[in-house]
Amino acid sequence: MSRTLQQRIIKSKATFPVTVIISLLLWLTGVLWPLEGDTVLAGWWGMASCPVWLVEGGSLMLCLLAIFLLVQLNNAFLLVGHRSTLHTSFFLLLWSSMPAFSHSLGGNLFFVSLAACIFLLFHAYQGGMPVGEIFFLFSFLGMGSLVEMPVLCLIPLLYAGLYAFRVLNTRTFCAGLLGLLLPYWILFTYAFCADEMALFGAWWQALGQLLVWDYAGVPLSGWLLVGYLILLFLYCVNYVAINGRRYKIRTRLFLLFLAWWTFGGLLLCMLLPLAWDTLVAIPLLGVSLLAGHTFANSSTRMSNLVFLSMSVCLMLMSAYNCVWTL
Repeated sequence: MSRTLQQRIIKSKATFPVTVIISLLLWLTGVLWPLEGDTVLAGWWGMASCPVWLVEGGSLMLCLLAIFLLVQLNNAFLLVGHRSTLHTSFFLLLWSSMPAFSHSLGGNLFFVSLAACIFLLFHAYQGGMPVGEIFFLFSFLGMGSLVEMPVLCLIPLLYAGLYAFRVLNTRTFCAGLLGLLLPYWILFTYAFCADEMALFGAWWQALGQLLVWDYAGVPLSGWLLVGYLILLFLYCVNYVAINGRRYKIRTRLFLLFLAWWTFGGLLLCMLLPLAWDTLVAIPLLGVSLLAGHTFANSSTRMSNLVFLSMSVCLMLMSAYNCVWTL
């Protein structure tokens, strides 16, 4: 029986290498050539100078680490259904289509911390009393909150996930709180020893500045990206909802959590437009995994049409964001 074009592309061994080459070329168009001098890293900590080569090289290395974590997520929990690289291909193309994110050291560190957080959460599924895993899970979330504090809004969702995975109890609840505070204890120690206690005040002031609904600063590329993520998310959630009964309980719980995770991330992006270029990492993680699962396990005429349409739109959006807007 002949396979659809969708399945031919997904199962081809050339798909991932071609995606890597395209993504790398798109990323190179946004590199600050030549890699000399310093660039300014701005955030709640203030202004800091950093060598351009370190920012660009560090961003690329963190992207490689993110790909490794995504591969491990699928290999360990079979979220896609089999050993497929489709979810990493979606991630790479989406990653390269966001120059403000892919060339950001903080944005890539934020994504890696979230990917590690999700991996530890899924690994704790029915694991008895995985206190250590929960501690490090929330430690990664705390580290991500030092980049973008609004990610702390996802704490109730993580605890809800622990409850659904039957690992929430008094010990794991307290372990989560202690893990969440660990990055702040490290920050406090540094601030105290360096006599820079004003860092904590700057952190809260930065949160107040984010709570402004100023959508004028969101570029067209940002709206295109968020709109694309919403459309892809809706299609994938619809597929998971229709076919949910076919999955094992563990797989169904994981996919359901990713759906809520993505929804929460999209909501944060819409409510906090001033931080969309970093917070977009939250739905990017969820959509990449959901899209990889959906298109790798569906082969109908509709899914073939949607897959090809979304792939073409993604390529056009990437070209516009990375080439046309330069």
